[in-house]
Amino acid sequence: MSDPYRRASYQTNRKIVLALSGGHCCVPGCTRLATTADHRIPLAEGGTNELGNLQAMCHHHNCSGGAKLANQKRAARKLGRRSRGW
Repeated sequence: MSDPYRRASYQTNRKIVLALSGGHCCVPGCTRLATTADHRIPLAEGGTNELGNLQAMCHHHNCSGGAKLANQKRAARKLGRRSRGW
C-alpha cells in the first residue's frame, strides 16, 4: 500500500486523536470543527503515524501548514544557491 494515510494505524490513531480533542482544532483561537489529524513532524521528514505525532486540526489550518513548509524549503534552496555564487 503506497498511501500512508490509508494505513490502518493512521486511521485508528486519527479517530482517537479527534475523539480526545472533543472536535476542537488545536490552533489557539480557532473555533472550527477539527476534522483532520495533522502530523507534528511531517511524514516526509521522518514523522510517524503514532499518537504522539498527531494533533487534531480543522481542514483550513491543516492545509495551510503544508504550504508554509514547502515555501520555507524553497526559500532555503534559493538562499543556498545565492550564497554559493558569491
